[in-house]
Amino acid sequence: MKLLLIYPPFCTPTTLPYSLVSLKHFLKTYLDLEVNLLDLNAEFHKRRFAKYYQAIKESKTKEDYAEIFTNFDKESREVYAKNNRAVLQGKDPEYFQEIFSLIKTEDYDMIACSLVYNSQCFYATGILKELHKKGITCILGGPAAKGKVLEYGKLLKDEHEILKFFTEKGIKTKQGDFYASSNPLDFFDCKEENYLSKERILPIKTSSTCFYKQCTFCTHFAKVPYKEYEIAWLENTLKQNSAKYVFLIDDMLSKERLLAFAEICKALKVQWACQLRPTSDLLGISKKLYAGGLHSVSWGVESGSQRILDLMKKGTDIEKVPQVLKESHDTGIQNILYIMFAFPTETKEEFMETINFLEKNQENIDLVCTSIFGLQHGAKAYESPEEYGIIEIKEKQRTVLEGSITYKIKQGITNKEARILQKKVQNRIDKINKIPKVFKCSREQVLLY
Repeated sequence: MKLLLIYPPFCTPTTLPYSLVSLKHFLKTYLDLEVNLLDLNAEFHKRRFAKYYQAIKESKTKEDYAEIFTNFDKESREVYAKNNRAVLQGKDPEYFQEIFSLIKTEDYDMIACSLVYNSQCFYATGILKELHKKGITCILGGPAAKGKVLEYGKLLKDEHEILKFFTEKGIKTKQGDFYASSNPLDFFDCKEENYLSKERILPIKTSSTCFYKQCTFCTHFAKVPYKEYEIAWLENTLKQNSAKYVFLIDDMLSKERLLAFAEICKALKVQWACQLRPTSDLLGISKKLYAGGLHSVSWGVESGSQRILDLMKKGTDIEKVPQVLKESHDTGIQNILYIMFAFPTETKEEFMETINFLEKNQENIDLVCTSIFGLQHGAKAYESPEEYGIIEIKEKQRTVLEGSITYKIKQGITNKEARILQKKVQNRIDKINKIPKVFKCSREQVLLY
């Protein structure tokens, strides 16, 4: 059996698609299948935004690089919105026939579609409808495989369901080992010139899920046992792919895991970035991490109020966070901060506590990435809303995406009030930033800035 894995538009194609590469690796390891992958997102962008690809190749300074991404970000948002509207109106999005022709349906017995972002669901709907017309069996997977797209394919939620599906189709299984050091991930199906980046940046995952799993707003972690992948497997993945730049997509990494990964990156001269909570156990290791190639950390600070942090169950002490940031900054590591406003029951005073915290520590902050809290299925705040003063939860059906959730709160500032407050203080936040704010959406690019 021949299977094609596709990754539909739209998301910014600045890194290679880990979901496709990992899925192909899994299928080839455990099933007797012929598997190919096709990054339609990168193929679309290479056609539609060719001028930016050329500009990035020719860029000489980091200021040029930031300006190119700023202009691309502005134009691409308009293009995505226009194409999404076309799909909603029953029309073909841009380059549809050309992009669809790349699938070469006659060469494959089955098509699998990986949906990581909601923004991919619109173009994917057009592709899946066309495949459905041709009688092609489609498999769907990924965190955004919800809503309208489920009408055009079979959802397989996890590895167990994938193996069961194919074995029932008569495909033989193999006694492989996904994490064997002799069986590293292979990113070479993804052509480097298809990606909007000066250099190739590999997305790498070092564990099965978040080891912490406590943040009450989060739905990112997988509901599977925590398992750290073998260091030898990670090392050989970096070697096989001649990695120079790596963005760790783990939701969280332990102190021991950080130090182990830094050791292999030091030997291979790899620069990398990651996401962490600013916990005090990380104090004292920044120099080793920097020497091991750590260039940038996206810190889940979220709030300057200890009460809100406790309600979020972040497990962080706001009195210790400045120490973590200072040590990291003094070592030479860039600090990017995630901040979340309007967590249920947050007051205006607590909102301002966060702004004051940012200004007080601005010397050690390179970029602030803000968001407004949203209630999501699977989050602890959704499962136990009474603990957070959340009431009147409603879900409004949408044309393509799964339903949008609205709610009210018993006390604290609303999302609307938080947006108004943020607008009033945005200039104060912007003054803190030392990295252009366009990189909020492409954080891995700070490796090249």
